[in-house]
Amino acid sequence: MYKKSVWVIVLMLTVVLSACNFPLAFDDPEKVENAVAETVAAYEAEEEVVVPTLALLPTSTPMPTLTTEPVVTEGPEATKVLCNSAQFIYETVPDDTKYAPGAAFDKGWTLRNVGYCTWSVDYKLAFESGDKMNGPDAKAIGVEVKPNGEVEIVLSLTAPSAVGTYRGYWVLQTADGEDIGPMWVQIIVE
Repeated sequence: MYKKSVWVIVLMLTVVLSACNFPLAFDDPEKVENAVAETVAAYEAEEEVVVPTLALLPTSTPMPTLTTEPVVTEGPEATKVLCNSAQFIYETVPDDTKYAPGAAFDKGWTLRNVGYCTWSVDYKLAFESGDKMNGPDAKAIGVEVKPNGEVEIVLSLTAPSAVGTYRGYWVLQTADGEDIGPMWVQIIVE
């Protein structure tokens, strides 16, 4: 009995000490991020926690969305964890706000990073289509936004000179120009 216990202890010590000499499986930070995201997603799927998906527009008109790198899609209750994903939090100018012709105004969107990748200062809001309202072609977010962090992106715009309803579409993009999700501004000039 005593010999068996000694051998078990020696075996356990050998395993523990040899584990210290194994090389790291992930020498690339991106591989580590992917492994962590997969682990978190698997844990959340077990706990039935829903990972928020792209929900940028508080409207009944759905917009097509583009995202990158789905990580986990296994099992009946699995959720997709995306590298780049955003959630709409707040906007400063609600749809159909009324302005006089030529009036200057600022439109801001507050977004939460619900992906597992950090947004760099070079992520941007880029004009896509519709009425540009003298807005820029693109505006960098200008700050780093870690997962679960928030950022407000504000555009300085000008109401058109003619009476009517105007809508301009912008899209949140990565530094490489990959679309994350669309946003818009819709005003009434009277």
